[in-house]
Amino acid sequence: MTALLALVLGAGLLPAEPMLSVGSAAGAPGTTVQVAINYTTDTNAPSLQFDLMYETNYLTNGAPVGGSALADQQIYYNEISPGILRVLLLSFSNSPMTNGVLVYVPFIISTNAPDQDETLVLTNVIASSPLGTEIPAGTSNGVLSIAVPPQFTSILATNNGGIFLQLGGTTGRSYVIEAATNLSPSQWIPLATNVAVNGFVEFDDTAAVSFPSRFYRASFNGEQ
Repeated sequence: MTALLALVLGAGLLPAEPMLSVGSAAGAPGTTVQVAINYTTDTNAPSLQFDLMYETNYLTNGAPVGGSALADQQIYYNEISPGILRVLLLSFSNSPMTNGVLVYVPFIISTNAPDQDETLVLTNVIASSPLGTEIPAGTSNGVLSIAVPPQFTSILATNNGGIFLQLGGTTGRSYVIEAATNLSPSQWIPLATNVAVNGFVEFDDTAAVSFPSRFYRASFNGEQ
């Protein structure tokens, strides 16, 4: 009975497997977006390898940059085939990686990319202990949203002294409308976050009557 109890209690103390996840990211056509590969662990894994799969129609990867989770790991990478980026993180002193961002992978979005979501898939993850034994690891995929910037299609004064705003966007996308009384970046305040319906977002700024002048801008998930 005592041995069985010790076995049960000991199983509860087993460390959880390392977990890799792709951080959400968004960018407009013609820009470069840094995609974070996050890491959660309570095990000693000084070395790790993973593949990141993506569609090459509108995305091109750049050189991964180390994040806060690395100790003294060296970063090696290679596009082993179109759309598959292999990243190897290797510590020659067996220093363990910690919770945080393993690497940031830059993705260049082509200028002709349409407004759509691109799935980024983690696969072929191999984590190693200081003795070189393999440690099982879990993964969570992510999405890089290619967001064509919204455009204001109508800005009209209303009868009550407010301003009616209409902007064109992509149906189903969420857009933020901000306002400022001058063009200083620190003065921008959010007014509304609305989802485009039939390609448009509409908003009545009834508070505009209280200001002698008012400037507006719109963004997709905070990306101007």
